[in-house]
Amino acid sequence: MPAHYPSSSQTSVCPSCGLRQDPGHAKCTRCGQALNDAPGLIYRHEADGTWSLVRDIDLASFASQPAPAPKKRLSRRAAMLILLLVVTGATINLGLWRRRVVAGRGESNEISYYLTHPVGTIEPRFALQYRRTEQGRLRMAGQTNLPDGTGLQVEVYAGDLMVAIDFPVAVFAGQFQTRALLQRGKPFMLAAYQARLSATFDRRSQPPPVLLVVGERGERLRGPLIHRVDATSGATLRYVENFSLSQ
Repeated sequence: MPAHYPSSSQTSVCPSCGLRQDPGHAKCTRCGQALNDAPGLIYRHEADGTWSLVRDIDLASFASQPAPAPKKRLSRRAAMLILLLVVTGATINLGLWRRRVVAGRGESNEISYYLTHPVGTIEPRFALQYRRTEQGRLRMAGQTNLPDGTGLQVEVYAGDLMVAIDFPVAVFAGQFQTRALLQRGKPFMLAAYQARLSATFDRRSQPPPVLLVVGERGERLRGPLIHRVDATSGATLRYVENFSLSQ
C-alpha cells in the first residue's frame, strides 16, 4: 500500500532535510531543525532530496511604507501677491537709483562750473614765527588765510645758499608748522636768514578741496604774492621774509 503524504498546502518542508510534515510541528521529526524560526530564508530543493539555503532576504523591505506628505504649493493668488511686491520693490529701488544719479550729476556739474568760474578773490597773507631749540634746530610756524590742505614748500636761506627745506607743509585751521630743521645737517647758528614760502595751484600740486576754494588754476588768488606765467598754467605763490636767530 503506498505511503500517504499530506497535501503540499497542508505540510511544511524542513529546510534542513526536506521532509514534508504536519505544519503543527515546531521541529522536524527527522532532524530536529526548527520549522518556523526563519521566515526570511529562501531554500532550494536539491536533486538528492535535501534543501540548501539560496539567500537571506529582509522581509521588512517589503512592508508597506507611508506615502510622502504632499508638498504645499502656493495658491495662484499668493504667487501673484508675491510677484507684485517684488515688482513694486524693484521699481522703487530703480527710482531711487535714478534720483541719486541725477543728483550726483548735478553736484558734479556745479563743482565743475565753480572750478572754472570761481567767485570772489583771496589775497594770501602770512604771519611767521621762528624758534630755535636748545639742540639748535629751527621750527617755523605761521598763520595764513589759505584754505585747509594747502601744501606749502618752506625753504631757509643763508645769503644765496639754501640751508634747509621742508615739503609739504600742510595748512590746517589757518595754521602750519615745519619739522625741526637743521642747517645742512648741523645746528642752526645764531645769524641772519631768509624764509621763502612757495606753492603751485594746479591739479598736480594741490588736493581737490583746495582747488574747490581757489579755483582749478588758482583763479581766485590775487595780490603781490601771486604770479602767473600764462592763462593755462596754475598760479604760483611766493612769499619771502628775513629773520634772525639770537639768544
